[in-house]
Amino acid sequence: MAQKSSPVLSILYINQNPAAMKKNILLIFTILTIIELQAQQIPHFSQYHMNHYILNPAASGITDNLPLSLVYRKLWAGINGSPSVQMLSGNFEVYKNMGVGAKLFNYQAGPVRKTGLEATYSYHINLGTSGTKLSFGLSGLIYQYFLNKSELKVEDNTDQAFLGTEKMIVPDASFGMYLYNEKYYAGISIPQLFQKNIDLKSDKIIQQKQVRHYYLHGGYCFEAGTDFKIEPSLLLKFVEAGLYQADISAHTIYKNFLSFGLSFRTSDALIIHLGYKSEVFQAGYSFDLTVTPLRSHSYGSHEILLIYFLDNFLRP
Repeated sequence: MAQKSSPVLSILYINQNPAAMKKNILLIFTILTIIELQAQQIPHFSQYHMNHYILNPAASGITDNLPLSLVYRKLWAGINGSPSVQMLSGNFEVYKNMGVGAKLFNYQAGPVRKTGLEATYSYHINLGTSGTKLSFGLSGLIYQYFLNKSELKVEDNTDQAFLGTEKMIVPDASFGMYLYNEKYYAGISIPQLFQKNIDLKSDKIIQQKQVRHYYLHGGYCFEAGTDFKIEPSLLLKFVEAGLYQADISAHTIYKNFLSFGLSFRTSDALIIHLGYKSEVFQAGYSFDLTVTPLRSHSYGSHEILLIYFLDNFLRP
């Protein structure tokens, strides 16, 4: 299918006076802000159920091994310049009841790119003899916010609104709590604690405040005979900018190695999941069928997740 151009993400040609140009630059970044808010500024992942550390820093160090995960997500395929994200992550128990983790990530939407590193520490508390634990996690991260001005073609390159810096280094942090055992899990995480303002020093026009997010998630695994398991899950998202969203999911697992699932993300997409798991490897694919007005421009979003389970050489 040929790619369709989008009035939101295409390279813009502005042929107006400087005052009007400032309004158009403001419009461009307002639209980009809306795009990011639809993804909660932090791009969501459809397959978070396969790697909870993607969502919650307190989920680092919850397994006996060292899962090394690579995820690629392409949003709104078919639209030129549509967002994409890549993330490499790993986490493991480094000492008794202590976990660590790290993430490398890259997010790009049109001329805007965010590339960074996150490091995590978690502490796990045993709750009785049932195998239930409660963990607390804290992540520190730093990323570069980059605006590729070469993709914004304008009439007057000397306008003050366009003379700011192209990049900015941004520090941030996130916190999480996670209650879990072999059958269920429940957690809350709060990323973007610092609420930094992305200000590219261009007459205060090209800027964006990073707002706190609140993720509440949980799931339960039911036995359905000797070969099948059913795992419903729920993810509730709230952004301080006033955005609410819910992911409602159910997955069927066959003999612990094949899985199929369906999800619905409110005001966004219907999602189909396929998964495979062995003792040392796990793979998943999801397809988001867009249910918003963007469906007239895009045929959906794709996500691929690969996890390799290494031996934890530091496990006590």
